[in-house]
Amino acid sequence: MYRRNIPLNMGRALSVLTLAGAGAVQAVPIYESPEVTLYMEGYFSAHQVNTLGDTAMQDGASRVRIGLNIPAYDIWDVGFNLEWGVRAISSAQDLIISGDQQSEFSERNDSLFLRQGHAFAKHDCWGDFAAGKQWGVYYDVAQITDWYNVGGGLASGAFALGTDGGVTGTGRADSALTWRQQWEIYGGEFQLGLQYAAHVSSLNISVDDVVAPDTRLECPAEDCEFGIGHGISLSYNLDFGDGLFFGAAYNRVKLDLSTDRGLVFDTSGPDEEIIIDDRFPINASSNAWATTMGLAYGKGAYQKGFYGAVVGQRSQNNELAPAGSVEGITNFFDARGSESFFSYTWGMKNCYSVYLGHNVLKSDDAVFEAALIEDDQFRLAVYYVGFQYLWNERIRVYWENAIDDSNVVARPIVDDYIAVGIRVDI
Repeated sequence: MYRRNIPLNMGRALSVLTLAGAGAVQAVPIYESPEVTLYMEGYFSAHQVNTLGDTAMQDGASRVRIGLNIPAYDIWDVGFNLEWGVRAISSAQDLIISGDQQSEFSERNDSLFLRQGHAFAKHDCWGDFAAGKQWGVYYDVAQITDWYNVGGGLASGAFALGTDGGVTGTGRADSALTWRQQWEIYGGEFQLGLQYAAHVSSLNISVDDVVAPDTRLECPAEDCEFGIGHGISLSYNLDFGDGLFFGAAYNRVKLDLSTDRGLVFDTSGPDEEIIIDDRFPINASSNAWATTMGLAYGKGAYQKGFYGAVVGQRSQNNELAPAGSVEGITNFFDARGSESFFSYTWGMKNCYSVYLGHNVLKSDDAVFEAALIEDDQFRLAVYYVGFQYLWNERIRVYWENAIDDSNVVARPIVDDYIAVGIRVDI
């Protein structure tokens, strides 16, 4: 009922794979032999979007993946996956209206950027192991509402800090080691996922007016950084009706904010800022964490009949307000969020689907809210409705409308839009 994060075991022949975050996709074999299977999968999507008073062609979450599967000793399935995001229409896209479109900050203007790159080993008894950039175990639960063709993925905590969730490990986790195993229990399948993110990533910290008026404090990137992360997910697929899913996940990453080389700039002058202190002590280490719970019913999104899913999350230091929103503190904040996705599919070959849902994210942080320059809370609220026509198993066209009810603090992140688009699977 839900998407798997590692390709299904092919054995010695290519089978139907599920592309995480993209819906059911048929893999295309490039080379097959008794010893190895090399395959390609992915899709191209584009939308004509009317938003912010303008109409423009926008890239969707297009991607291409190359995978290799090697049966080992007839009991292990070993291989790798390499997946790139593709911006074929415009590499400098100003508006990001879907969490799954997001990339690392350093790749924002790249036409081709890495979405996933990991090796894996699967065993029926010992479970599924993977190492590298991959979907984190947190996303095992958060994914159940991430099915919109254009928007979505803004409130589950998966695509944290305005990125793909790589540094936090909640989305496409960087440098992650994961283990997943499934057991048949009481008429359903129980899955446990564990994650260790063995990476260090620079963290750019800049705070205005915290030392004195008309000053800015910066932490050197080599001193302030994201540290080690851990995650766990528990899910249960019950064979009830068309399928019932329960899931919960938790992820935590260390924020190492400690240095005796903080930089203080004088910003009072009209010209270039002046360093007035290069030895300012900073000792504000903390953690960024997120926890989510989800419930889904149905065969799957855009599959025959009804599918409905909801997730709720609570997080600390896992979200970022737009630059300039606060004064005297960083723009990290604690939050609560929820997402939903509901679809109904009918017709010959299940070609017609209507869908709707919401993304709502609110700050839950008294210190952050007191420091806001405008309004008294961060509140992002977007409501979606759409229609999809499945032309054939590899081509779909769709219409999607989003109604933005966010307050002035969150308004720079998303806006109302009407979009029509097409997706072509490899």
